[in-house]
Amino acid sequence: MDQVVPLPHPLPQPGAPPLKPLSLWRNPAFVRLWFAKTISGMGSVITGLAVPITAVQVLGATPAQMAGLAFAGMLPDIVFGLLAGVWVDRVRRRPLLIGADLGRAAILLVIPGAAFFGVLSMPLLWIVAFGSAALTLVFTLASVAVLPSIVRQDQLVDANTKLQMSESVLTLAGPGLAGLFVQLVTAPRAILADVGSFLASAWALGSVGTAEETRERQRSASPLADLRREIGEGLHELVRTPMLRALAISMGVIVAGANVQLAVELIFYLRVLGFSPVTIGVLSGCHGVGSLLGAALAGRLAGRFPLGKLMIAAAGLNGAMAFAPALAGVSAHPVLLLAGSGVLSGIGYAVFSVNQISLRQRITPLHLLGRVTSARRFLIFCIGPLGAALGGWLGTVAGVMPALIVGAVILFGGTVIMWCSPVRHAR
Repeated sequence: MDQVVPLPHPLPQPGAPPLKPLSLWRNPAFVRLWFAKTISGMGSVITGLAVPITAVQVLGATPAQMAGLAFAGMLPDIVFGLLAGVWVDRVRRRPLLIGADLGRAAILLVIPGAAFFGVLSMPLLWIVAFGSAALTLVFTLASVAVLPSIVRQDQLVDANTKLQMSESVLTLAGPGLAGLFVQLVTAPRAILADVGSFLASAWALGSVGTAEETRERQRSASPLADLRREIGEGLHELVRTPMLRALAISMGVIVAGANVQLAVELIFYLRVLGFSPVTIGVLSGCHGVGSLLGAALAGRLAGRFPLGKLMIAAAGLNGAMAFAPALAGVSAHPVLLLAGSGVLSGIGYAVFSVNQISLRQRITPLHLLGRVTSARRFLIFCIGPLGAALGGWLGTVAGVMPALIVGAVILFGGTVIMWCSPVRHAR
């Protein structure tokens, strides 16, 4: 018989007096947060395609240089991740969200500016990727930590579902638009759309008036001792809680496998399969279709199936579809294969993502949420760069096809780890 792992903050049980329903769309703070994340995500989808295409098409990047670009985007979580978690838990989150938006808008202007003056280079792209990722780290931690303070606990799945559905719509529409932008105005100029989206996001967040308060902190004579203690509290909570620990380790392996593939995927599509940027954008949009369907189903499926096994099944579907790029190299219809696998992968990842983040928000004490989230990201992003390095090395030494296969095996291994952990027994 499966062991039932109770949750410290369970949802209302059958037979208990129901909570008065309240639509999230009548919650101004949530609506503004939703709009800010949606509008900034719209531009980020464009940049997420435009920056690596700039590296490959404009600068002729090698697999090793693409691995360096991926690594630059992960390095802030390793260098600043734990400190950012302490910062997010010490202060109000709204100013952090606004500052991160304005900072990202400013740093992304460097790429089209450098292209205009003819000084664009891979080291410059690495610097921009690092700076943008550092600010995105702060924005992500703050947005995750602020959500439980602006919605009720029984609304977390619904809130995360709505946020995920918005991201899915952007994933669906954004890549095709990004590919079109890249072909019409070149990749560096397409990034200007992201700059505008961050400014709009900052404007929306400027009117978010939540009731969140900064926590009372124990202070000692040494600020460094305070910092070590607060970081230690987040790490301790992550390590001592079996489900949090298992989710972090398995997600780290999944990210590592994905980064092996990301280091060579665009090179494979552009140079081996001969896809155009528009085709690549359309294929990414297929993943968006699946993400939208998965986000819509996430809450309903969680009400019908055991939570742990649902998350594992969803992650397994996403992992299985990771073998599709390698199969596309020997397929007579690679576009159809990649389009279908993209839809299925999107469904699996969305169902997994919505439910695991809601689970983490429910079982983590609110005053530790920023630090636990940053500790989790620190672990994941310490593992992730190993995947990028492995992908760059395999792509250079063995070729892009072996790198794609190895990445898929590693990615699917994250699901196996989850199955062997307490996550499997979560209700």
